[in-house]
Amino acid sequence: MVSKPDGGRELTRPLLIAAGLAAALAAAAYLLIVRTRLGQRFDNAALVGSKEQSSSSRVHDAFFLARINTHAFVGVLLVMVAVGCLRRRPRLGVTVALTALISLLGTDFIKKVVLTRPFLVSSDAGRSANTFPSGHTAVAIGCAFALVVLAPPAIRGIVAILAGSYSWTVAADVQSAGWHRPSDAVGSVLICFALICLAVVLLWRARPVSDGRRVTHIPAYVVLGTVGVFSLTLSTLNAARVLKALHGSADSVAFTHSVLNDAYLFSVNLTVAIVVTALIALLVLMGPYDLDAPRVSRPAPPATPAPSTPPRP
Repeated sequence: MVSKPDGGRELTRPLLIAAGLAAALAAAAYLLIVRTRLGQRFDNAALVGSKEQSSSSRVHDAFFLARINTHAFVGVLLVMVAVGCLRRRPRLGVTVALTALISLLGTDFIKKVVLTRPFLVSSDAGRSANTFPSGHTAVAIGCAFALVVLAPPAIRGIVAILAGSYSWTVAADVQSAGWHRPSDAVGSVLICFALICLAVVLLWRARPVSDGRRVTHIPAYVVLGTVGVFSLTLSTLNAARVLKALHGSADSVAFTHSVLNDAYLFSVNLTVAIVVTALIALLVLMGPYDLDAPRVSRPAPPATPAPSTPPRP
């Protein structure tokens, strides 16, 4: 069935709060990591630590990332529009496709025009150009979030697991291949999450939502939660030595191979945990609601027969 418009608008508040929080965290990541000496040392230690991994693994990651190109991205966008039309929700398909496109164009504009990377540490000399936020991560994460919103509530959890696993693999691989620093991937995740929340708000205000049968997504929460806890645990195990080295060394060029490897593992696992957290948050915010529900004309109630008057004597 289709809910009342007022019910849909009531759900925009948590979405706007989530979008604002994600945008604030993205700004904090930039200010604390890109614009400070300590942050740049961590960023570069993780980047150099990626080179401590096996060369075959790094080549495989680079080959995997090379498959993310313009043709593949446009194809995914067209699929989104087609799925929206098949579900009789063309506005939903077009909106999520545009949101994924804006995620890529927006991160690219921010990286090349808006933000800068000051030269604060000597380890930044080899690659001082700004790479915050990551465009490859924005493509994968933006499409994953869009597909979760586009999917029917009954299978939304499955889509979150499948699309999410691809997106957190990309977010990790851009670091493994040495293409991006950890702050770049984290910033893209947060920016894309803020944009999809705003897109859902616009759709909610444009048309009532269908609440259908209740869906809890418990299996998806279990799978995603397990991945998130596992990644966060691994990240925590590597955090202590990394933080100690950051405070005790003049620059990341003086770090031992062990510390560089710990910095890389810490950043990759933390990135995966952040992606999983965003996916769980999106599932919670969406709940059982299905956006852009087609309007259904309700049948008129049967006419009540007029009371019969008894014949006069």
